[in-house]
Amino acid sequence: MPTQERGAALTRGPVPATAHLTLRYAAVHRALRAAAARRAEHSKLLADCELSPYCVTDAQAELLLDLTDPAATRVRVPAHALAPVAVSAEEDLRRRTARAEAVFPLDALSRAAGLDAFETDALLLCLAPVFAPEHALLFGYLLDDLDQRRPNAELVLTVLAPSLDERLARLPCLGPYGPLRRFGLLVPEGQGGSDGSGNDLLRSLNVPPGLASYLLDGRGDLALLAHDPGELSPPRPPLLGGPALAAVTRLGDRLRARRDGVAALWGLPEGGQLDAAWAVAAAAGLTLRRAPDVRSSPAPEDARAEAARALATAGALGTALWLPTDALHEAGTATTQILADVVARAHVPVVLTGRAPWRPLGLLADGRYAEETVPEPDYPQRRALWAALGGHASASASAEEDAPEVFGAGGFDALAARFRLTPEQMRATAGLAGAEGVPMANAVTRVLATMPAPLTEQRTPVHDMADLVLPAEQTRQVEEIASAFQAWPRVSQEWGFGGGHGGPGLKALFTGEPGTGKTLAAEVIAGSLGVDLLRVDLARTVSKWVGETEKNLDKAFRQAEAAHALLLFDEADSLFGKRGTVDRGSDRYANLEVGFLLQRLERSPALVVLTTNLHGNLDSAFTRRFQFVVRFSRPGDRERYRLWRLAFPARAPLAPDLRLAGLARLDLTGAAIMAAARTAALLAARSGSAAIGREHLVEAIARQFRQESRLPRAGELELALGQAGDAASAGSTR
Repeated sequence: MPTQERGAALTRGPVPATAHLTLRYAAVHRALRAAAARRAEHSKLLADCELSPYCVTDAQAELLLDLTDPAATRVRVPAHALAPVAVSAEEDLRRRTARAEAVFPLDALSRAAGLDAFETDALLLCLAPVFAPEHALLFGYLLDDLDQRRPNAELVLTVLAPSLDERLARLPCLGPYGPLRRFGLLVPEGQGGSDGSGNDLLRSLNVPPGLASYLLDGRGDLALLAHDPGELSPPRPPLLGGPALAAVTRLGDRLRARRDGVAALWGLPEGGQLDAAWAVAAAAGLTLRRAPDVRSSPAPEDARAEAARALATAGALGTALWLPTDALHEAGTATTQILADVVARAHVPVVLTGRAPWRPLGLLADGRYAEETVPEPDYPQRRALWAALGGHASASASAEEDAPEVFGAGGFDALAARFRLTPEQMRATAGLAGAEGVPMANAVTRVLATMPAPLTEQRTPVHDMADLVLPAEQTRQVEEIASAFQAWPRVSQEWGFGGGHGGPGLKALFTGEPGTGKTLAAEVIAGSLGVDLLRVDLARTVSKWVGETEKNLDKAFRQAEAAHALLLFDEADSLFGKRGTVDRGSDRYANLEVGFLLQRLERSPALVVLTTNLHGNLDSAFTRRFQFVVRFSRPGDRERYRLWRLAFPARAPLAPDLRLAGLARLDLTGAAIMAAARTAALLAARSGSAAIGREHLVEAIARQFRQESRLPRAGELELALGQAGDAASAGSTR
């Protein structure tokens, strides 16, 4: 397969593309002139015969046989080998433009699609009506059919391959497996169906919009104009190791021994299946093409046609066909069965990959099928893949200092422990870090950032441990959760405490009164781990329809696992409540939802945090599965003082006589303190005051007490605001 150069910049300076195109087209025009001369000669010879409008005479038949005799001694030189003067002019043009470091659009297109000289001339011939509309009549004349005024394969062969040997040699170039049609440069009329003629040579060949403009002035995206949708490039660098590497080697040996075999590899995540499929093909000495996505086919029969074309193309090009199977369940039973039937009947090497096995009986019956099952890379294997990626990045850097610092040996352990990235995500992370010079952890966060699902709210943490005001014991527990999550891959996989391959992730339960910092603590943990926070929107998750709640929750878990985000269930007792006796039909379905949550929570590898105001409302089966339970109490005097200082930003204009130390005496939670500070600022701004004074803060705190259905003791607010505090705090206004 030719090396593709899609998306490359075509010019670094002015390019005389029109002059180059005119020179190249001159040879095609000479071939047209020669074809017209041959046509005139044939017409003259046929005119000398006695013709009948109802039959072919003996003399005419004899002449036609002479003209098509394979043993004819006529020697015709292909059009692209003619006219040394034109070649010399083209070389001179190249020399004159070399200083601009330019690439002619036609040359770039030819390299991108792997076109030879004949195929390039065929493309120019089909573009001929763009240069002169008179070509339409000439085409009809050459084809002896004035109703046919558009180029087709027959015209190309008539003009550029006049002898029988040339015609037979060049015919495949114009077929469905040639680069002109595979890359979409020539599109037959009615492609995908029959035009009623039964002859592919007579179907008009259309040129895609924008191609002529691109060739004339270089404007346009080459990657869009010349694209083979089934072609795959090998991943650089390939990232595969451990049991998967041994498995793909065995499957590759099987395909090498049986070229019509079906090699299946199960267990890898979607982002790592391309590496595995390429490794299987490479072990068999093959390249790889991708099967079309049958989900986009409007009907099962359309899926059959698409799959058959993909298999036929792979067979014609001598490649293997890669079929990812994870999405087949969305295609429907009929489409999946048709696809299995087409794959079973084809004699083309096929590579299947997926998380779960797909074993159609037709594939298993004739002994062509071989499979391997490998687990998702564990912690040691991920560490080895990061090391391999770091070695590749360092080797490809122009200077050692250009390689990202994170590729030092010390960074591999942290990356492998914190993130379960697929090879595709790892390469994207390294590319982003190298291009922008950002730390690898930040690059991972960007790569993992996905489009938020409608059932969740995704946020990037902005708070750190300095913003979390808790008693010392609770602060220690929160820090322990973050460090334990980083150490868990080693403990669960290297030391075997996971109870299987990797085991489930860690789960934490935060209990306490509203406003005591439970949600903020979850955000701080996510920020310290360098991952996003994914908060489940319970209003959209819980559904009155049977089974919908479970589906919605499964989507939330899947998104958190794919994005490596911390999954937060705020006020979780509404979902994880106690199961009760079945008195009504709805009770039975409610218990099923809790049972599903119990199973899904237990097997999820994500870090999941549940918050609740009432610990006793949770089902005991859930509470037993939490590795960490943190009880958030109301803040004490010391914590409240720190909260009041944090509640007012450094730019907030506080009155000089306002002291905050005494406010620590007021029994308020952290959320209440923040709310009171904001209310005081709004009152000050609305009254036109230049600073936030005592009167604003008194009113704000009183409102907060009323919202909580409480009343401050007589003189409590005045005492708190009037107290100057101890000597250490007397000189502070914050």
